[in-house]
Amino acid sequence: MTFSCLSIILLVLLTTTVAAHRPVATYIINLDLQPSERYTELISNTSNGFNTTVWAFYNKYFANDKILTDVLYSISKKRGSEPTEMQAEIQAYSDLSRLPLQFVQSIQMLYELQTLMVPIVNFTKYPNQPKWKTRSFPKGLEALSRIPWRGPGCTGIIAMNHQDNSVYHARNLDFAPVPFMKNLVYNAVFTKAGKEVFRSQMIAGYTQVITGGVFSGSDGWAIERNTRYADHSGGNAEMIHNLYSGSTKRPLTGWTLRKALENIPTYDAAVAHLSTAPYVATEYTIISGIKKGTILSRNPDGLAYKQTLGDKNFDERDDYIIVTNFDFFWHDVREWFDPTGGEGLGKGLSRRKAAQKILNSTTFGDIGPDVLFQTLNHKDVLADTVFQAIINVEKGIWNISQPNLSGRQ
Repeated sequence: MTFSCLSIILLVLLTTTVAAHRPVATYIINLDLQPSERYTELISNTSNGFNTTVWAFYNKYFANDKILTDVLYSISKKRGSEPTEMQAEIQAYSDLSRLPLQFVQSIQMLYELQTLMVPIVNFTKYPNQPKWKTRSFPKGLEALSRIPWRGPGCTGIIAMNHQDNSVYHARNLDFAPVPFMKNLVYNAVFTKAGKEVFRSQMIAGYTQVITGGVFSGSDGWAIERNTRYADHSGGNAEMIHNLYSGSTKRPLTGWTLRKALENIPTYDAAVAHLSTAPYVATEYTIISGIKKGTILSRNPDGLAYKQTLGDKNFDERDDYIIVTNFDFFWHDVREWFDPTGGEGLGKGLSRRKAAQKILNSTTFGDIGPDVLFQTLNHKDVLADTVFQAIINVEKGIWNISQPNLSGRQ
């Protein structure tokens, strides 16, 4: 993997501005190998602590919780096998780590199941919907309220900087429980024939993409995914239905994104595909390119809303677009119930508002990597942040690190 001199210098400058930022380990994932062989180094390398950490995670939250695992495993069993390549990688993870296959299989659904976590709907857009659902989980699946990964979290910003006439993409990945997740993050460079195809921030044990980029060619693109909660009261049941097997079974969304990174080299083609590809759950798909950017607010069967860099997206600025985990463009009331920002539930600014306050204080067109890094690390924007990125596809910049989380664990 190669980085430009500017990228290396920028990484040093950025990571020294905030105390205790630490690098993210990089591993080569050779797609020419059989799926069963791709993660041998990652899991077998005892120095990285991945296997020890994932076992500690399993033992703390799952090994002794039969109620939760019965429900989780029942969903996975009803869903059945994943696509052949993905299933072989899951089996390899299980074999190498010696974790139960049912567990490794089940945690592949973590992004989809995350959408179950907020029991109210956006009644500002849907005034005739019930304002509060006393049972936020479909009947019989209430035990899923005990899954340990929590939200809401994540911040994504795409900005045009007129100083160097290029687009920067900034991302916070907020993923609890922090003491475990921060030690499972790694950077993967996926290769074929010895050349990079794409790179992706990954979580050990999870085969799918969370943040990624295609840097080859003249029209590359980068992607970030953020949790988006169902926008109507039947959305949770629809997501569960989409998980299950059948003639119309859908790949898990992270696998759809991974295959897009592997097979789609250009920005416009990626945006077109990811605007319509079947998803299992609602999700935000944030895509940056060369002087381009968009945020797709996805429903399982298509677009709910689209933000485009260069259009005026509220607050009368057209040099950036932003999303956290809520449909703020429809004045989503759930944003104010977000407990993860620096000031906490119902206090002060939401994470998005805190970020926009900083961005709007800049001169138009001056949002560059320094401003974005400051924004990501503001106390009211940081949440359970285990990964940060400043990306610029045009300049080949992929600056990734983990922030100082003291006091947030």
